[in-house]
Amino acid sequence: MTIFFNEIYNVVSSGLAALQEAQATGKAQKNPVSESIFLSAWVTKVLKQHSFDRCVVKTLQEWQQQSRTMGKNAQLKLHFERLAETYAKVTDEQGQSTVITPAVMTTFYTALEQQDWLVTSEYEVSRKVSHHTDGKASLVVCSAQYAESMNEDGGLVKPLSLYVRGNVQKFIDIAYQHGLLLYKITDYKSKVKFHGEYIIYPHNAGGHLPELPTVAN
Repeated sequence: MTIFFNEIYNVVSSGLAALQEAQATGKAQKNPVSESIFLSAWVTKVLKQHSFDRCVVKTLQEWQQQSRTMGKNAQLKLHFERLAETYAKVTDEQGQSTVITPAVMTTFYTALEQQDWLVTSEYEVSRKVSHHTDGKASLVVCSAQYAESMNEDGGLVKPLSLYVRGNVQKFIDIAYQHGLLLYKITDYKSKVKFHGEYIIYPHNAGGHLPELPTVAN
């Protein structure tokens, strides 16, 4: 089974390589308009030719529509570059991403607390709950879901929900620094009042595009 994570990384890497080759041979110019035209045509071409696994078709179709309606403002090259860089920093030579172990999660929690976040992971979240944070940025993780999702020997084996309130981009950046990619479910309404819900997947293998860090570092 082809994993979305690996295939979309393959897509953006291939698109950028094709653009670079076209520019080197004079078939495309090095300016935003020409680059947008080239990548828009490239996306349409690979869709028609079924060049990539069907798990990425919906994303390719969305990019195709964006490029048609927004032109160069779709910024496909920039988006491809950011995705490629983001994935590269959390992927090894075998195409495997971060093994999300209890130790990884502990250091992630500690990093958040050092930034004055309130991290709550000792309670079960089985229904809609309120969580009072006294104005602090907040992360809530259901203890029961964590226990079910985490294999103490091998790491995360099932998707795990993270309930977040605060500067979400900072949260995404700190997670990324620890090898974690976040996948948004909702940015506000969730089981925990006033918290959004984001999911982490085993080996970062979510089925759609992750939230991107400010700078891949």
